[in-house]
Parts: sequence; structure tokens; C-alpha cells
Amino acid sequence: MIYTDGAARGNPDGPGGYGAIVQIKDKDGRLLEKELSGGYPRTTNNRMELMGVIAALEEIASFGEPCEGLIFSDSRYVVDAFEKHWIANWKKNGWKTASGNPVKNQDLWNRLLSALEPHSFKFRWVKGHADHPENERCDRLATSAADKVGWGISDSTQEQLFSTEWRQIGNESESAAPASSGRTAPAIAGRSASPSGQTGPVREKDSASDGRTVISAAPGDDHSRLSPVRTSSGAEFSSPAPEPAQKILVRYLSDQIEKLQPPTNSANWVDLRSAEDVVLKKGEFRLISLGVAIKLPEGYEAHIVPRSSTYKNFGIIQANHHGIIDNAYSGDNDLWRMPVIALRDTQIHVNDRICQFRIERRQPDLIFEEVEHLDQTDRGGFGSTGIQ
Repeated sequence: MIYTDGAARGNPDGPGGYGAIVQIKDKDGRLLEKELSGGYPRTTNNRMELMGVIAALEEIASFGEPCEGLIFSDSRYVVDAFEKHWIANWKKNGWKTASGNPVKNQDLWNRLLSALEPHSFKFRWVKGHADHPENERCDRLATSAADKVGWGISDSTQEQLFSTEWRQIGNESESAAPASSGRTAPAIAGRSASPSGQTGPVREKDSASDGRTVISAAPGDDHSRLSPVRTSSGAEFSSPAPEPAQKILVRYLSDQIEKLQPPTNSANWVDLRSAEDVVLKKGEFRLISLGVAIKLPEGYEAHIVPRSSTYKNFGIIQANHHGIIDNAYSGDNDLWRMPVIALRDTQIHVNDRICQFRIERRQPDLIFEEVEHLDQTDRGGFGSTGIQ
């Protein structure tokens, strides 16, 4: 499977980025995944949608074997070009549209067609910002890449590339799409079937002796713990070794919300719900109760952010953008709350999902050393790279 998305800030001609997730199966039946993203200082949304697909297909080319599978995108521009045969008509007309105008982005369309040539992929459209796990991940990859370029985090005026290592996300028995025709078959997704019939990584769930719920949540990806994986063509690369689940103690301060569940999507976030009915007028601020007090594992902190659909559904934004809770905030009445500002008149009901969290390792101890010189070349100050 391939999942892609593109984004542009100030479209057209603002900074933009693309994100892609590639999932394949090796000869031993292991499902492998890699995230790709890139950013450009000046581009358009459509070019970034195309580049997401191109980057994924060019990554697959490194295996040296033809593949078959599906490409999921929320871009009608990309999907309809293939499913409605726009490209065939453009080529027939000398890369002209039905109105006789030159086809835009012809350089990228040709690059995409070249990357597709040895493979057999079908395109599928998915609705954007509709809680599709992989699409939401691609959106985050794309916007993050655009922001890194747009905020001058990267010096170069050329494309900036970001990617993860290949990692194992499942086994052959977890995939509903077996290999065919001797090709390397893309994975369905990194999910396993639970006894209840639901899909998702199986996680431990039990109760503490004092009646509190104990859930196990997988920590953030750690690409430093790698084990060798061999592809169907014999090439070897590294994939992360499984990491043990971490137990989280939860005390519920509301009996009206659903219990927390370990993450069941590849994005690895845990949903949090409003524990109260809230009515807000445009411009009002509120600390919304999330109904839980939590003891995090030692050495970890929680990062709380809005869900991708929070603003669309409720018209609120998180006041401090990114909430961080350390594991010292763990008393019986240390209630988790979400600080929000309403950008329109709105109403939130008990049990509505309004934000999400994941746990991350705390940074190591730091030592600050005062020096007279840093022995580096000055860049010229914040924002000195400009907008072009």
C-alpha cells in the first residue's frame, strides 16, 4: 500500500511539503513500513500531491522488483487523472487539455509515469481530514515538511528530504492481500486481529489492586533499536525490534466518559474526551475537563494536541498549541484539562473526542557550558533565509 498527501502554505508559490507512507511485504512475510516527506520553499499544493506519489514509487524502485497494490490519496487532481483517464487524453493531445491549454506540471506527470512503469498500481481516493489513520499521518508529514522549510529551519533553497528507516509493523498472517505473480506484495496495514474481531495492535489491559484501570500504550517509535530484515531480492536493511508496552495508571474522575483504549491505529495516539457539556461564545476561553488523572511511566511525558477534526467539528483551537504533562503531575486529583479558545459559537457534549495524546521519552540531562565563541558561521538572524 502507498498513502500520500501534499500541502502548501500560501498556495500558490508559498512553502509546501509532501508526505508518503510505503507499506510492503518481504519474502519472509513481514510487513514493513517507511515514512517519507520533503519540503520546497516555493511550490503549489498540486505539485506536492504529485511529489508524494513520486517519492513513494521511487523508494520502491530501490527493491529492484515490480510491485502491485493500491495508492491512496485525498487529491482528486491525482486520482482522477488516472481513474478518469485524463492522462491518456493529455498524451494523445500532445499534453494539451480539452480546451487546448498546456497541461500544468507536465514535468512531474512524466516523472510519475516513469516511476509507475514497471509496477501495477491502482489509485483510490480517500476523503481528507476524515480520521483515516494513514491519511492523517501523511497530512502531518506534509505540513511538517512545509513548515520546516517555511520557518527557515533548513538553510537550503532546494528540496529538503526527511524520512524514517524501514520498520516491521506486522506479519504475513495479518495481511488480507497475499503475494501474487511472484511480486513483492504491498501490505494491507500494520494491524492484527484481536479476539473481539477488531483490528489493531493487541495491547494488555487489566486492573490495579485499588480498582484503577491500567492500560498499556506503545511508546513513540524508536529507530535506534533495529534488527536485520532481508527483502525478496536479497537486500538487507534494518527494522526496529519490538519494544515492550508501557503501563499507564488511570484514575477516572468522571463516570460519564468512555474508558481510555490503547491506540489501535498506526498513528499511535490515544483519544481523549470531554468530561463535561460546554457552551462557548466566539472568543471565549475554557479549560475543558478530560475526566482523567494519569500516572505516566518513569522517564516519559505526555504530549496533548487537538485531533485533526477538532477545529472542523467544534470551532476550537488549543490555547497553548501543544500541551506537555510530565509524570510528576500524577496525584489522585491532578485532572487533565484542555485549554481552548472558541473561534465561533460552539457546543461540546460529554464524551466528544476533542484531543489526543501520546507518550514520549523525556530529554536526557543537559549541561550548559559558557563559551566566548561558537566557531560557526552566522546565518544572519531569525528569518534571514527569506521567502524565496
